[in-house]
Amino acid sequence: MPTDVGTSSPDDGDKPASIQRIRDAALVFLAARGAETTSLRMVADAAGVSIGLVQHHFGTKANLIEAVNDHVLTVLSETLATPLVREPADDPVADVADRVILLLAEHTEVVDYISRAIADNTPIGVRIFDALVQISTEHWEQLHEQGLTRSNLDPIYRTLSPLTLVLGTFILRSHLSRHLPEPFDTPAQLERWRNATEAIIGVGQLQRPGHD
Repeated sequence: MPTDVGTSSPDDGDKPASIQRIRDAALVFLAARGAETTSLRMVADAAGVSIGLVQHHFGTKANLIEAVNDHVLTVLSETLATPLVREPADDPVADVADRVILLLAEHTEVVDYISRAIADNTPIGVRIFDALVQISTEHWEQLHEQGLTRSNLDPIYRTLSPLTLVLGTFILRSHLSRHLPEPFDTPAQLERWRNATEAIIGVGQLQRPGHD
């Protein structure tokens, strides 16, 4: 049972801090167990607060889940959605890779949550997937405008194929770890995955001067 929410322990009277702790605890439980088997009592115990405080801040479990959903969508937007670098000396593909690695390294619980939601085909999973498609489409359109994509690419699958590769990795990373010398989320293995994935996408979809 998940209990480590990775947050500090401010006084319950500190409303913003207690709200964040409750939301983060709920995120961990919902990612691991799903909504049906997660109770407000579990979340309160993990956050180190009373169930009354949970109800005071969020009212119902449905409201708490919606707060978690909003947080997850915000993290995805802030991490991934801004336009890619455009300076000639910069590499927009590396920019995308940096963002995905940041998500994997620093927002593990969010990755767990979106992986479960998408695999279970929940309503929030649909919202998350569609948001990621929109973000990825905008990135690939920018790359196309910069002349960095191959001319013969299917305009839909130039977005969906790399996204499927990344999301498949998110969902299967515990299984991937069984076939690696150390866990997938260690810095060395994340860098190894990044290099391999960039090579696959680079050969299949990109044309970058100075890159073999």
